[in-house]
Amino acid sequence: MYTMFLLAMASAKHSIHITNPYFVPDEKMITTLIGSAQRGVRVVLLVPGAIDHNLVRQASRSEFGRLLKKGIQIYEYRPALLHAKTMVIDGIWSTVGSTNLDHRSFALNEELNVVLYDTDIARRLGAVFEQDLANSRQVTYEQWRRRSLASRFLELLAIPLREQM
Repeated sequence: MYTMFLLAMASAKHSIHITNPYFVPDEKMITTLIGSAQRGVRVVLLVPGAIDHNLVRQASRSEFGRLLKKGIQIYEYRPALLHAKTMVIDGIWSTVGSTNLDHRSFALNEELNVVLYDTDIARRLGAVFEQDLANSRQVTYEQWRRRSLASRFLELLAIPLREQM
């Protein structure tokens, strides 16, 4: 799954739309997303506003500043817990499954995704993604930069645990 996700992101020409509850990517995935954004690809991440594991949330948010500064849009879903794991690339390639964008999913857990190369399905997933964005709050770099001291402290505590998440 890891290699497939990286190849899909690296080959994107227009858009990458990711919905993922446990977004704790490694350095290679971060640089791939940033590289795509720098090539002019619209990269949009949808993550939960509330999560069942606060330390995972803090580990995820620790990288937001870097991503936001490079033009990646990040939204936090507000109405309920977010558990969907989808990705749509360029409105034609999509995946749905159990894989989170974290070390555990790629290296430890037995995850399963289906990959579809179909514009109709990608369009339907894209419509759901847009509906979810309408129920989300966009995270700006300024908001992220003004996060609390407690959040910053928890982010620091989460750094050595990133590979366990």
